[in-house]
Amino acid sequence: MKYFSKNIPDWQIEEYVKELKIFKEIYKQRPIKFNNHGMMFPHMFATYFILKKVNPSFVIESGVFRGQSTWLIEKTLPNAKILSIDIDLNQREYISKKVEYSDKDFKYQNFSNIPHDTLIFFDDHVNHYERLKQAKFFNIKNIIFEDNYNDENGDFYTLKHAYQNVGFNHKYTLLSHIKTFYIFLVETLKKIFLKNYYFSNDKILFRLRDHKKNENDFKNIEKNIETYFEFPPLYKHSEDCTAPILTNNEIDFEISKKELLSYNYITFVQLI
Repeated sequence: MKYFSKNIPDWQIEEYVKELKIFKEIYKQRPIKFNNHGMMFPHMFATYFILKKVNPSFVIESGVFRGQSTWLIEKTLPNAKILSIDIDLNQREYISKKVEYSDKDFKYQNFSNIPHDTLIFFDDHVNHYERLKQAKFFNIKNIIFEDNYNDENGDFYTLKHAYQNVGFNHKYTLLSHIKTFYIFLVETLKKIFLKNYYFSNDKILFRLRDHKKNENDFKNIEKNIETYFEFPPLYKHSEDCTAPILTNNEIDFEISKKELLSYNYITFVQLI
């Protein structure tokens, strides 16, 4: 399967292993012990490692869910300013008093005066191509994409889909179609009957995630990228990912093998 990388950071296997031993103790302190559909050990370690290496003074988190990643960012960078964004903040289980929260989508934020070393962490299942353009517009150069799935996986258009030139065809169930139609109907009725009501197209566009195959997508992405690096899995995962960090059970993680084998191509990008 086609694989892409560019200006890979000089991070050595010894550094991964050293930080793994530190992080496995940090992981025991996580506030949400059973984080189904959220970040697991490998995803959290990759994010932790990248955050420590980049060491930004301001971190923007787009996609909060229960709040495990918010805790991770705060734990990794205790001196950093953090803005956590989610259009639905009602799912949070961990809520920090030190973090600023917003239910306005990333593209609607005021980033007119942010530090040059700002990092954005995308875990919101929104089209990566659009997110990359938005980050470029805000002059945010450091980016972590949490779910950079290949052409056989995912529920939205990713950078891997772009460089594999496969597009993304979202497969909907009947229930999903009904839910989308219901949201569209409610928004339409509000527009008809409520004076000065603004139709929330984001609610609809979030449901409609198809992205037509376009070979120019990755050409436009690549010319704006300085660094592109898919973080390695802990153990061998597939042929289209970087070499694994570990080859055997040299570290006792005290968590299930299934969790250790979970992998979603977390990708670190630096824009030109």
